[in-house]
Amino acid sequence: MLHELPTEISLYIASYLPIQCLRNISLVSRAWHSLITHNVQAVYHNTAILHNFVHHADLQADSSGQSPDAKKIDWLKLCQRRFQIERGWRGKAPSIARELNSTGKFVHRMKVDQKENFVMTTRHTGGLSVSDYHTDRVLWAAAHADDYAHCEYDHGYIIFNRHDNNKEVWRYARDFQDSEIPEEFKPDDAMIKASLEAAEHHPSPTHRGHFRPWSLLHVPEFTRAFRFSYPTLLSAGVNHAYLWDVPTSRLVETISNIQAPNKDGTLGSLSYVEVNDQYAFFCGSNQLRIFARDGGALVYHLCMKNLQFTTWDVLPSNGDDPCPSSLFQPQRLHEAYHVSSTSQSNFIAAHVSSSGKDIAVLTAPGIFIWIPGFERLFHRETTLTDIATFLNFNTSRDGGGRDISVYLALGESNEKAAIATRKGLFVVSLGPDVSQLTAEAPPRPGLSVCRVAKYDHSRHLSFISCLQMTDTGLFFNWYPSSEQSRPSQPARRMVVIPPPPQHGHLHVPVQLSPQTQSQHTNLVQAPAQAMTAVGVEGQSNHLPGLALIESSDDEMWEDAAPDPPSPIIVEEAGPPPLVETHEEEEGVDEDEIEIDEGDLVVDDDADDFEMEEEEDDLVDDFQFGGDGFMQVIVNDWFLPINSSMVHYIHV
Repeated sequence: MLHELPTEISLYIASYLPIQCLRNISLVSRAWHSLITHNVQAVYHNTAILHNFVHHADLQADSSGQSPDAKKIDWLKLCQRRFQIERGWRGKAPSIARELNSTGKFVHRMKVDQKENFVMTTRHTGGLSVSDYHTDRVLWAAAHADDYAHCEYDHGYIIFNRHDNNKEVWRYARDFQDSEIPEEFKPDDAMIKASLEAAEHHPSPTHRGHFRPWSLLHVPEFTRAFRFSYPTLLSAGVNHAYLWDVPTSRLVETISNIQAPNKDGTLGSLSYVEVNDQYAFFCGSNQLRIFARDGGALVYHLCMKNLQFTTWDVLPSNGDDPCPSSLFQPQRLHEAYHVSSTSQSNFIAAHVSSSGKDIAVLTAPGIFIWIPGFERLFHRETTLTDIATFLNFNTSRDGGGRDISVYLALGESNEKAAIATRKGLFVVSLGPDVSQLTAEAPPRPGLSVCRVAKYDHSRHLSFISCLQMTDTGLFFNWYPSSEQSRPSQPARRMVVIPPPPQHGHLHVPVQLSPQTQSQHTNLVQAPAQAMTAVGVEGQSNHLPGLALIESSDDEMWEDAAPDPPSPIIVEEAGPPPLVETHEEEEGVDEDEIEIDEGDLVVDDDADDFEMEEEEDDLVDDFQFGGDGFMQVIVNDWFLPINSSMVHYIHV
């Protein structure tokens, strides 16, 4: 019958067949086998489009294949590879974990360029480095970035903050000539000097992984968070947000009154910001707000108190792992109804999909919200309960609504999300169409969840300060495996008291509760107070914004500090790694800085087992702490001083 149809019609029919069906019908039908064999490029080109395996750039590359240097795509191999990748994410094919030593320890933030195969990292102790994640080799490094610098990266531009509130923009050295640098906000001498020194220390004829200064953006006021989505940089203060066009270094828009009260209150303390061509997104302690660009109108808001919906509890699967060599373990979803906790919590992150049509939101208590076609909410075409899916990652009986979320990342055009909580690392496959076409169609709600095996240490999970997701892998900072395998050492108890942050004339909300502060934040870190702390081996070190008070028991603690401002008790498994000193910024009056000094006393007689139990209790009570970890408060945010390097899991 098939041979009686024109080839064009037969190919049109084949374009609606899933990739599994193409293989099966080729095995059972000579006519179909002949059609597919003789038109393999056309058949699998249509298959790639059907399964969303192909991006617009790939289509352009294939359509221009007649040019001598054009990249001609093998559509059969592309479909085979994409199908295998999809199976890998779902725990149905092998996956591999690697530890990247070239990134060094004390990693704070990272960004990944999958096209160039390198990862960029900033550290607690300052500096910016670029490493090839295939060869685990440093390509380029500059000791220029400040301590705890937050960085953003897209389209060859990397942006990080300075303690003077300016934003440094560096650009991939291969992409431009010095004559193209914008006239406004040119790089300063410090940036140029750092660039020359980095190039001298890492000579390369190809300049792969090298960056050079592009501009130095002067933000009108102190800003708390920033996010870069090419070409726009969004930098938000307490009540105003500024949007820059990075390629031209121009301030193109200001959104005012982001805290303006409505019937449900204010935005609250800012946790995270996101931006695309049409909207700006703000995560606060009270609300998630979406503002339209080109006018700054508030088009939608969502309150924490309204999240009393049916959720899908993420639970361990009862069956065996489908692929023993996979690190991704499929989880089962159980429909349940939960009333939101009355305790104060917040939205910690929101990411918009590359299509601009969908958003993923994570709350501190562990609720992940996937909202496809979110613009329909603006026009009241539908309701949140009708279109959104709620996944609950905090299902234990003793959860009690505690904040457990650590980080949220959205994949690059692959309909995936990665979520780090104190209970585990998870990958969510979001696209129901992809699920139905490339794997077994999951039951309601159409999403599938896998847990990352072997990365389940609650204390180490708590100190993930960055998680990135590419098309084929996860990148996150983790306590080095060599340290994990060591026998337990006698734990050392310390009491950490953060001094009140100094904001000058700025009225910034300050949170000094012993509650976990999520590491997922694009908040700017302000200059920290420097003070001397005596290390466990008697060495004098400088710890920004951190005071250590003696404590061998509760009575001693009360005597030493009768009225401590928000004490934090953590456990230390060895000599604490301390950050480097950074000098006072210009214009800061040293006389106005009050320094609380103290001594550190270590209880060397503690029993390992007793300290393990005590440590677990402390984690439950305060929701952070752990082996070898200390915390420093910078700009009223608790940040880890932990020995961690980048781990890479790929499918």
